[in-house]
Amino acid sequence: MKILVVDDEMPARKQIVALLGEYGKSNFIIEEANSGEAALNKLKNEDYDVVFLDIHLQDISGLDVAEKMVNNEVDAKIVFVTAYDEYALKAFEYAAVDYLLKPIDERRFEKTLLHLMQACEKQSEAQQQNPLSAVEKLLIEHFKEEQRKKKLTLERDERLYVIDLEDILYIETEEGNTKVITTKGNFTSTLTLSEWEEKLPDPPFFRTHRSFLVNLEEVKEVLFWFNNALQLKIEEDSNRLIPVSRNNTKSFKERMNIIG
Repeated sequence: MKILVVDDEMPARKQIVALLGEYGKSNFIIEEANSGEAALNKLKNEDYDVVFLDIHLQDISGLDVAEKMVNNEVDAKIVFVTAYDEYALKAFEYAAVDYLLKPIDERRFEKTLLHLMQACEKQSEAQQQNPLSAVEKLLIEHFKEEQRKKKLTLERDERLYVIDLEDILYIETEEGNTKVITTKGNFTSTLTLSEWEEKLPDPPFFRTHRSFLVNLEEVKEVLFWFNNALQLKIEEDSNRLIPVSRNNTKSFKERMNIIG
């Protein structure tokens, strides 16, 4: 078990190291950090099983260190150590395993350490039995989600059609109706344009106007209109032009890499 002890006071660090030596196992790997930044640097470059983390550090709060650990998905169990019990509830927001008050009670420390060792052993056994199971599940779910995002089913004339997202040219609202214009025909949808905007990936779909959601990969031509607005030609064999509102023109130009 690899352990990081974080405290800006050397005596406090040495006490925890000594208790780990007394109640722990001889194969423990113990490292120290005398500040929050030093701890974050170590956590960035090395993997730890457990972090004993003082809340009151001179540079940044131990709670801030814990927040960054959580945000960066650092897979280490956190045990907060502090002289103040007012932070107990806050500490457990960061999935802390335990909370030790200074001066540290040895029986309390022994109980915490036993819990940590049991948790790490169970985790290690699970990984040994099927080391790739968690990764495989994530990859499978990711693959399914990506595949799901690439297709959708639309209804027309009491029949269901499976449509590739890349076949959608644009979606528009007109008099309260939502129309999905695709290379395989046009469909009417009960979803609002805002719901379609949330459902479809960005890029390539972009809300050019309050009434239009466009597949930018299908834009064939960009035409200048009055008041610095733009119009888009999507279907080469159609005279239909889709507006880009002035509010969305700047963002549209950036996405289409239009210079000038």
